[in-house]
Amino acid sequence: MKIFWFGVAAILILYVVYEYIRMSALVKVSSGLISEARPYERATGTRSVLVLGDSTAVGVGSPSDQTVAGRLGAYLNSSVENYAKSGAVIEDLTDQISKAKKEQYDVVLIQIGANDAIRFHSLEATQKHLQGALAAASARSPRIVVLTAGKIGAAPFFPRILGPIWTLRAKALRARFMTTTAQNGAVYVDLYPLKDPFASDPDRYYAPDGLHLTSDGYEFWFEQVQRTIEKRWPEFVEEL
Repeated sequence: MKIFWFGVAAILILYVVYEYIRMSALVKVSSGLISEARPYERATGTRSVLVLGDSTAVGVGSPSDQTVAGRLGAYLNSSVENYAKSGAVIEDLTDQISKAKKEQYDVVLIQIGANDAIRFHSLEATQKHLQGALAAASARSPRIVVLTAGKIGAAPFFPRILGPIWTLRAKALRARFMTTTAQNGAVYVDLYPLKDPFASDPDRYYAPDGLHLTSDGYEFWFEQVQRTIEKRWPEFVEEL
């Protein structure tokens, strides 16, 4: 019996060492992708969009014009101001909004929340910060779209046996997002329940760090944003 438990302990230690080495290598890859990424911006257009958020709003892992922000700018033929920053959390949104150059925008796109879920930030605190950010954003636009990652723990970056922990945290944060956006007249793009293609073809949809997305991944997200806008504000889209 002692030999059995010794064997189990040895396997666990080897697994932990393997995951540490694997994730350390992916963190280096991610750092390289982050250093190369630039938020998509566009100076001209018949509409105006303000983009806020974290590395997914920057579009880490993809050419900038193929990110959600880039595709939205092209779809709406809009100028795009982008103050997103890699590593940002919900608490950072108010500061990002304060940098906006215009008083009014046709659409505000907010991509945030993944880092709060991954770092296990307080649900109550994140909801409070989101409430304040949405109040500030609503003064800038009548159309606020909020997007956050779905089943975060399913990303290849995370150890398979521990991934569900982060997914459950994302689900708990999702509930707060849905309530707060509804209270503030914003729309929440709910990726969590969707049958998405990420798990079936991770090499296509995830960037080399196994955490951020490729252009195909961001295209899938944009399609959900587009559908949400068309459903919520059909008259706005008809004017295009």
